[in-house]
Amino acid sequence: KGLVFMKDFVYDGDDEWEDGEIYDPKSGKTYDCYIEMKSHDKLKVRGYIGISLIGRTQYWTRAE
Repeated sequence: KGLVFMKDFVYDGDDEWEDGEIYDPKSGKTYDCYIEMKSHDKLKVRGYIGISLIGRTQYWTRAE
């Protein structure tokens, strides 16, 4: 459907992407976000407001 739900991430060289934004279609809100590669098949995705202590983390697993 062409929905952009993640944007503006910068790779920091340590298996992390930071300074991006993630859109939550359920709430209609956009949050600051960073992504960390935990393994070949698993990402840690953290969306937050202001500082990363106030937010929510999800782990995404690669589909087979």
